[in-house]
Amino acid sequence: MNQFIETLTSKDKCLELPEEYDYFGKLIGSWKLNYTDRNISCSVKGEWHFSWVLEGMAIQDVIVLPSRDTKTEIPHPLTEYGTTLRVYNPNTHAWDIAYCYTGEIIRLEARKQDDMIVLTNIDDNKKKWVFVKIEENTFHWQNITIKEDGEWHINADIYAERIK
Repeated sequence: MNQFIETLTSKDKCLELPEEYDYFGKLIGSWKLNYTDRNISCSVKGEWHFSWVLEGMAIQDVIVLPSRDTKTEIPHPLTEYGTTLRVYNPNTHAWDIAYCYTGEIIRLEARKQDDMIVLTNIDDNKKKWVFVKIEENTFHWQNITIKEDGEWHINADIYAERIK
């Protein structure tokens, strides 16, 4: 297994990835998070881990809800264990993304929009995931649905704090 991990992960981003498109580099590391689903008024503590992969041209993460240290035998309504692969595309200057968890693969494309990173669902452009703000030790993420009138409906929020 060590050969796989060593081959997959990278210590840094690839030099060929332009700085202005390094949207996700600040996320590298481990985070504790609070996830709130606004549609069902439910919250859960979780964890999210990010690493450079594929010779530094991609970032992969693992999100765990609830976090491994708070998980109980009784399933939480917001249980999820998933991974995202974000690959920089030099042809489009966007990030091609696949989020996978049991029974689902969601394809997205990420671009900057003002100070936010907006990940748009390829199959339904009214569904978006948005990194509202990424700081050195905190970030805010939202799951958004665009209503018919163009207004953003926030389905869920994540507030994260760096632990490593």
